[in-house]
Amino acid sequence: MSRAVTKTLSFPVAGIARRSNYRRQERPYATPYALNVRGVGSLERRERGGSRPGLTKFCSTDFGASITAVDSVTAIDAAGARQRYIVVVAGGVLYSVKGAVATELEADLLWPDGEVMWWDDGEAVVFDSTVTDANPITDTGAHHTAEHGGKLYLADSTLSAYDPVEGVVSTISGAPTGLSLICSYRDRLILSGTHLWYASRAGDFTDWDTGQTMEDASRPIAGSVSFAGIIGQPIKAIIPYRDYALIFACENSLWVLIGDPATGTLKNLSSEVGIIAPNAWALSPNGILAFLSNDGIYVGGVTESPTRFSDEKVPNSLREVDVSAIDVAMEYSMKERGFNLFAGADNCWFLDVENKAMWKDSYDTTHVPVASALTDGGGLRQVILGCPDGYLRSYSESSKTDDSVVFHSKVVFGPFRIAPDDVRSAILTEIHGIMADNSGSVKWTVFLGDSAEAVADRSESDTKSDSGGLWVRENNHVSRPRVRGAWCCIRLDSISLWSYESIAIVARQLGRLR
Repeated sequence: MSRAVTKTLSFPVAGIARRSNYRRQERPYATPYALNVRGVGSLERRERGGSRPGLTKFCSTDFGASITAVDSVTAIDAAGARQRYIVVVAGGVLYSVKGAVATELEADLLWPDGEVMWWDDGEAVVFDSTVTDANPITDTGAHHTAEHGGKLYLADSTLSAYDPVEGVVSTISGAPTGLSLICSYRDRLILSGTHLWYASRAGDFTDWDTGQTMEDASRPIAGSVSFAGIIGQPIKAIIPYRDYALIFACENSLWVLIGDPATGTLKNLSSEVGIIAPNAWALSPNGILAFLSNDGIYVGGVTESPTRFSDEKVPNSLREVDVSAIDVAMEYSMKERGFNLFAGADNCWFLDVENKAMWKDSYDTTHVPVASALTDGGGLRQVILGCPDGYLRSYSESSKTDDSVVFHSKVVFGPFRIAPDDVRSAILTEIHGIMADNSGSVKWTVFLGDSAEAVADRSESDTKSDSGGLWVRENNHVSRPRVRGAWCCIRLDSISLWSYESIAIVARQLGRLR
């Protein structure tokens, strides 16, 4: 009687591997194909694999136009209480969001003594809080904002400041104009968007005069990022890290300013890779910088030379992304402990840094964000997505849909060999699936063949399977496929929230391959 072999399959927590050998089977295991799954499942947040969290509306308001900025700002209200405001820019109009209600921003103009200005007809004089409709980064990309001192500063055709307590947007006089990038660093505003960067006087955002005495350490300053005698590349992104370092990213180079802009040290981190778009980066709380370059995804510390995330796992679709046609956004998720990358409806990824894993996600075209932010909503900070259909959305671990749009989650186990060697075959006699006790139903499908590549290709392309069935929560009945092959892939598909526990198979060894 032929010898029986039993295998228990671990979830491929190493994520998708697009460049490794099909036959390679090293722990932690990877997968040739997956969609809308995570190594840490949404159900109970256990490291056992499962579906990704779905999307829900963050508030019920339809802003009526593509959202080009979403951010939050903390201020002290008239009663002396600390308030956190969420600010949205859509169609050139600013809105303040509280709970499920969004209010278009406008405010009464006041005389210096605090009295309201009135028109002759008895109506209050109102300041209309609008910004440029066609934002300054691309035709469809996001505005850049920076929070400082209870106000939200916006890089528009002119530098503007939003006061959430007064509800007024005002222009900052004296600031350089036409610059699309902004951040707050060391009590200064930093502006860029060309090959030059500008820093305001520390503590005074109306002073940008760079011709002041060198002995004044708080003076405004301007500069470029390049080696001596070389005209620098246009700056694509500026990234502050606390009050310690300020990163300037060009398309094919990366620089860091350590210390104050007037007295600090500029260091080149890379002369080969940079950041391809203003929002194509994110920082984790412990200072890990992840970003999209022309050569794919890189990670590193804020003062270290970046390294490629993984040669085996970065797909070609993330190399030389056309940012003139695609809005790229990136955000770190505190709940999932990884980075969300959005580079078009069919090019969205989740980066699990701890496991060096990449997971592909798919979204409806109206859900792929053009703006994103981290906001406080009680508990861990959450990722808020500004979507092109005019809604704000966030992730929900209890949602099995993306705001009522059904998404499919899929993952392939394998290919793994069930035959003893390359010249003999085997027959799959039993398969037993165990799902989490609160898991939704999952369809399982078996693919067998004489080569690893053949079964991997079939499992991804939905070619007719050799056997299959449906698993529900907890232990499921043993199935007996009795199909023959040397190599095997098993695919799980679902439209429900699910988490994995185990798959056990039994195979009997046969003779030589035919």
